[in-house]
Amino acid sequence: MLFMSITSCRNQYDGIPNVNVDVYINIQNPQYQNLAGLGSWSYVNGGSKGIILFNLDNENFLAYERHCPYLPENTCSKVSVDETNLYALDTCCSSRFQLLDGVLIEGPSQLPLKAYNTSFDGNIIHIWN
Repeated sequence: MLFMSITSCRNQYDGIPNVNVDVYINIQNPQYQNLAGLGSWSYVNGGSKGIILFNLDNENFLAYERHCPYLPENTCSKVSVDETNLYALDTCCSSRFQLLDGVLIEGPSQLPLKAYNTSFDGNIIHIWN
């Protein structure tokens, strides 16, 4: 019974370091001008291996850890937005994830991308865990 209790509380993203994330992005900053548009995205510093920030609908932004959940101990385990700008791909294991929700499309990963909380007040995007 104790074993089941311990394993059920285990973090599903165990291999990804749990680092504190508390990032503020001003979308008026020229560095983030590419976030101005439905479906646009940008890489942001933070997290374990960086963050992908995705503009869902100009009012809601999604933030994903770039550290791939499949074999995260591999040094090459890092997702990047592919050339179509629709998916995140880990070229190390060939797992491909949707940017709309972080869900796995294909590949060996059993988990979606690790997501962070976001809020948006019209100018500032706050990303946190």
